[in-house]
Amino acid sequence: MFRKMRMLDYKVTDSITKIHCPFLDRLMVLSTYAGTGALIWWIALAIPFVISKTYRNTGIILIVSLGVNYLIGEVIIKKAVGRGRPSNLIDQEEMKINKPKDNSFPSGHTASSFCAFAVTFWNCPAYFWIPAVVVACLISFSRLYLRVHYLSDVLAGIILGLFDGSIVSLLFNNLVFV
Repeated sequence: MFRKMRMLDYKVTDSITKIHCPFLDRLMVLSTYAGTGALIWWIALAIPFVISKTYRNTGIILIVSLGVNYLIGEVIIKKAVGRGRPSNLIDQEEMKINKPKDNSFPSGHTASSFCAFAVTFWNCPAYFWIPAVVVACLISFSRLYLRVHYLSDVLAGIILGLFDGSIVSLLFNNLVFV
């Protein structure tokens, strides 16, 4: 099974390389930078939500969810798995961004993005979570496009983010903000 997944990872990476063009290069670099350190989610959601009386609890849930997500994904799983990145196999000159120095599995950009989506899905009207899922998908795809993650890294990030955002939302809504 792992061999088949690795082959699919390589095939998807190679296929995406074939669609590179100047417009997508710029869009994907911008998307990736927006997802770095969950920056977009702090600026667009967490800080405004905490300031707002209506969405203050959601802002708190989002901050806790992103923290939990970071600890599980970046501190525990990435260090335990220690998987190299596809960018390790290519020259820096071919890269659109600097090569990340940390491990690949799971994608932290993807995990934080889908964590933010999950929190908005459980706690906000559709006019918040629909743009959140679109941006989360764009950021996730940018990680594949820029060859800094394999498909399995991104899929694991989606699962991790959805799980963390959902569990923290459900716990807070049923135990803390009752």
